[in-house]
Amino acid sequence: MPSLSLSLRLGGVLALALLLTACASVSGSGEYNRAYDLSAIQRTAVISVDGIGGQAAQDQIASMFNQALLGRGYSPIERSRINTVLDEQDFSRSEVTTATGASRAGEILNVDTVVLINVPEFGDDMSMSAQMVDVQDGTILWSASGSARTGADMTRRSGQILGAIGGAVIGAEVGGDGDSGAIAGGVGGAVGGGVLGDALSRQRQEQSAVLVDQLTRSLPER
Repeated sequence: MPSLSLSLRLGGVLALALLLTACASVSGSGEYNRAYDLSAIQRTAVISVDGIGGQAAQDQIASMFNQALLGRGYSPIERSRINTVLDEQDFSRSEVTTATGASRAGEILNVDTVVLINVPEFGDDMSMSAQMVDVQDGTILWSASGSARTGADMTRRSGQILGAIGGAVIGAEVGGDGDSGAIAGGVGGAVGGGVLGDALSRQRQEQSAVLVDQLTRSLPER
């Protein structure tokens, strides 16, 4: 008989698979620097979410990326810790949207790489891009972009995305360390809540999660 943790993981995978069929249209692709040993990356940080207003919405998307990175074997810094460091060091939000500024913030956070996310189009048609940058020399290690268009089926299947992410969160808590547990908790709160005024609506949560999944598939597992 499958263990509880395995059942929860399988349930999350199934729910996400069903969700992907519900999206009216989703596409995306990416490439990584094959001259760089990505398995050597110890810690990374989703340092910037640009193009979408509202701290709560930015944190939700960053948390989705954190969970996806965890699933591929990377060790992301918890979002609240990044925000605290940026505030303490008096970094402006625009400063960390550039590779140079993000790399400098990455050095302070003591991570190997930083991830920058841009959401240039946000609505029924949503587009998103992401880059992973080496903190030491600013080299782009991974870059991906994609888009998704909402449909009626996505709204009807709103519970599936929350189930998929919930399964992933529980899986991370079962096998993770302190940071993983904190990130898992952050994801659960960020994507399941939406209590702040500028948080993503459920439809936008689903749409964003589909895109995050699509983009990070092109990132090699560690």
